[in-house]
Amino acid sequence: MPPKADDPIIEQLRRWGAAQVNRYALCRSDRSRHVLEQARDLAPGTMERALRQLVGRDGRSRRKFMAERSGVQGMRILPVWAVDPVRAANDADKPHDNPEVAVDMGIPDDLRWLDRAIASMARQYPLRALIVRTEFTVSASQAVKAAQVRQQYGGALSLWQYRRELQRAVDWLSGHKQAA
Repeated sequence: MPPKADDPIIEQLRRWGAAQVNRYALCRSDRSRHVLEQARDLAPGTMERALRQLVGRDGRSRRKFMAERSGVQGMRILPVWAVDPVRAANDADKPHDNPEVAVDMGIPDDLRWLDRAIASMARQYPLRALIVRTEFTVSASQAVKAAQVRQQYGGALSLWQYRRELQRAVDWLSGHKQAA
């Protein structure tokens, strides 16, 4: 028998799942400058300016320096094949923190018992806890959810077994709530 939609435990589990999925909210710490504004600062602007920035970055000065230090008479510049490439990037920017910050919104206080109960269930029945987490946090058909659980669990699990274990988990949670 599948879980009833009007069951208060199912409603709380849906709210818990929505809270889990939306738990971490991203916020930008520096909203004073737009991202494109920052990109424009790094872009060279014109072809002439870009060529001026790239002059001397072909490795020629390094190959001349290495030829002088090699001790070979008459060698002014080392061939390209004789020099290891050195990666270079224009990273002359001030150090900055990542403007995207994840803020833990937490679980509503009235649903914390579900968090603790599912953690307790995971110690006794890890498959059931995995099924509950998947059922109420993933937006897909039960067949897709059963396939996800099967892949994470590493064993054989049919759709019928998925539904049966889900019902047992919901029954366990309602019993846990009544016992508390």
